[in-house]
Amino acid sequence: MPRQSQSQSQRSVVDRNSSTQPMDESHLVRNMVKTILNLSINKWSIKRSEISSIALKGDARLYNRLIPEVEDILEEVYGYELVDIESKGQKSMILCSIIETSSMAELNENYRQRYTFLFLILGYIFMKNGTIPERLLWDFLQTIGINEQQEHSYFGDAKKLVELFIKQAYVMRFKQSMEGMNEESVFLSWGARANHEVSKKEILESVCKVMNRKPSDFKTQYIETQGLNDMSVDDDEESECL
Repeated sequence: MPRQSQSQSQRSVVDRNSSTQPMDESHLVRNMVKTILNLSINKWSIKRSEISSIALKGDARLYNRLIPEVEDILEEVYGYELVDIESKGQKSMILCSIIETSSMAELNENYRQRYTFLFLILGYIFMKNGTIPERLLWDFLQTIGINEQQEHSYFGDAKKLVELFIKQAYVMRFKQSMEGMNEESVFLSWGARANHEVSKKEILESVCKVMNRKPSDFKTQYIETQGLNDMSVDDDEESECL
C-alpha cells in the first residue's frame, strides 16, 4: 500500500558521520535531506536543480559528491528511496517509500478514500495487462457509479484525483498512435511510484476476492506477480478480466 506523506517528525536528521566529515559538508548533507523531504511532502516530482538551489545555494558541483550519503540517510533513517523518472522529456526524481505500510483500515478517512480510488484505478489497469486508453478507464468507472463530470458521494472529484495521481507518478499518461487512426490516443499505465510502492500481488488477490476467483485464473497477471517465466495453466482456464 502507498505510504502516507512524511510527518513533521521526520524533518530532523542524525549526523552519523560528523566525526569524520568537515562540519560544513555534513551541514550541507543535512540541508539536502531536509530539502528533499520538504519538496516531496505532496509526493510531487522534484528536480536536481531545485535541490541544488535550496540546499547548496546553487553550487551544483557539490551535488554528485554528497548525494550518495544523502540517499543512504533517506533509506536508513527515513525508509525512502530516491528514484529517477522522466516525464515529457524532462528528468526529475520522486521519493518512494520502501517500508511496508499499515493496512487500509488503519489510514485516516481522507487517505482511505483516496487510496481506495487509486487501487480501483491501478487494479483495472493491471488486470487489462498494464496499459489502457484513458477513455476506457472512465467507461469502467461509470459502470460502478463514478462519473468524470460529477462529484462522487464518497470519493469526491474523481477527475481531480486522477490528475493528482498522475502528478504524484502513481499513474502515467502518454500519447500513442493506434493502428487505423490518424490521431494519437491518450493512454494510462502504472507510474514509477506505483511500481515501487504498490504490490501487484496484493492487487491481484484483492480482485480475486471480489470476483471469487483464483489468482492463477488470470495467467498473465499471475505470472507477473510470481516472477515466473512460464506456468502450466490451461488456456481455457484463463478468463477475461473485468
